[in-house]
Amino acid sequence: MVTEQASAEVVKVSLLPEEDEWAPVVASTPGLCFPPNLALKPYSKPQEPTTSSSEKSPFTKSEHLLHTSAHPKIDYIGREEEGGGTDGLLSHYIGVYDPQSGDLQLVRARKLVLRGSLRSTTAEVEGGAKAANGLSARYNLGLTFGTKKSQRAIQNLTRNAISPSRKGPSAERESKPTLDPVAAAVVSSMAAATPTVSTREDLQAAIDESKPRPRPNLTAETPSDVYPIDQLVGSGVLRQMTVKDWQDAVEQNEEVLTKSRFVSHRIQRVVSEGDVRKIKTLKYLLLLIEWHNVLLPAPKGKGRKIPDRSLIREKLSRWGSDLADGVEKRFSDGGRILNSWHHDNLLTHICALCITVDPENFKTDVYDIKEDLKLDTKNVRKYFKEIGCRITAPTETERGRWSLGKAEAASRLVAKLRLPLEFPKMRIIQAKRRK
Repeated sequence: MVTEQASAEVVKVSLLPEEDEWAPVVASTPGLCFPPNLALKPYSKPQEPTTSSSEKSPFTKSEHLLHTSAHPKIDYIGREEEGGGTDGLLSHYIGVYDPQSGDLQLVRARKLVLRGSLRSTTAEVEGGAKAANGLSARYNLGLTFGTKKSQRAIQNLTRNAISPSRKGPSAERESKPTLDPVAAAVVSSMAAATPTVSTREDLQAAIDESKPRPRPNLTAETPSDVYPIDQLVGSGVLRQMTVKDWQDAVEQNEEVLTKSRFVSHRIQRVVSEGDVRKIKTLKYLLLLIEWHNVLLPAPKGKGRKIPDRSLIREKLSRWGSDLADGVEKRFSDGGRILNSWHHDNLLTHICALCITVDPENFKTDVYDIKEDLKLDTKNVRKYFKEIGCRITAPTETERGRWSLGKAEAASRLVAKLRLPLEFPKMRIIQAKRRK
């Protein structure tokens, strides 16, 4: 008897002797979803002693087995399986603890592994055996003396164990195939074991939620409600933007020069419309473009490196430190490396701002912003598609309004924000067929 001190009380541990062949059972069900309402019936049979085993106990004299046929299609059988390596020396015990007396009694338990097998009737076995013998002979002849095409066809027939099958003389006229017993049993157990598996729609929604882009309003009834200005810019930032210099210059018919082709080509029309919020949004877009162009290539080639804050403030001195630091706080994670996710998030916000402020009513020629951000056509198309835009070639009306020749129009793309929104879908990569 062993006595152990645990915290504030004494626990007396005792091991019961192995006097009876019947003992508690510890059963595992690897790969099975065992129904909890099925009862297992125990069986025992004598076990021949082995010369290698020196242990003399009821555990070595008999072997236990658990069985049930209550399931309509599957027989469950539990057997004692010897483990290899160190598992062969492993013993299992079950304990009963009495909190009043402090006694803990341990008894050795048998370890069983529960597995399932499909139940088949004698008639099914005999009929299947006769049919299998005939088909097997034909398949063997085809595999031995047939052409490569016929050999490939036979291999495809026997490759998958679970496949739709048809039974009966009139099965060829039926439109719906039936599953064989193995397939039916597996499918039914899968339905019980995987009730919470995500659907393709759930996976698509999760992917859309985590994408680096401004969150769209999927219930919007007009394009202006998809990406509101307060979400893209923020009311606090709008209050800090001053546009009096732009308004005075346009009023005096003076040309406003900026470091952005996109902004310079649209200042006159945006300011002339008189919408102060839109003018401030256009100026915030200019800030994002200039801040993006200050970034340096990342050491490992992915994302961008953010220069020292003093250097950024020097190059963006006319914006003030509050606005320049605000952009860094919003589009970075606090480090000096702007990873791919944050960089893409910045670019998709810039694209959404382009669509919002362009005087062309939620469509824009992507050429100017492509040149500002130094992107190729493939990437600028990708970013506009990520925010739900449709990419088309310029129409005849647009070519005339923008004074584009045929050769120039052939290299231009127009991004349009229209309802319903069209986002890139999740790609399902199908496995290659084995030859």
